Amino acid sequence: MTLTIGTVILLAVILILMNKSGITRGTGGNEVFGGVCYGIARHFGLDATLVRVLTVLFALVSGGGVLLFYVLCCLALPKR
Repeated sequence: MTLTIGTVILLAVILILMNKSGITRGTGGNEVFGGVCYGIARHFGLDATLVRVLTVLFALVSGGGVLLFYVLCCLALPKR
């Protein structure tokens, strides 16, 4: 996976939009790693397991790009 300046800018914009939308990381025993998938699922009213499975599938397809995004979300999104 190669990171271009466009990819970094796109990730930054998505993180800012997620933060402004009120998405927070999950806490209270429902999070598995950083609580990002649980927080996204809670925000959109989805099942957390579905979001986790989709995240793993996208990580496999993207060659690990989603993992970078996940780590960035762990650092940028506040805990609930």
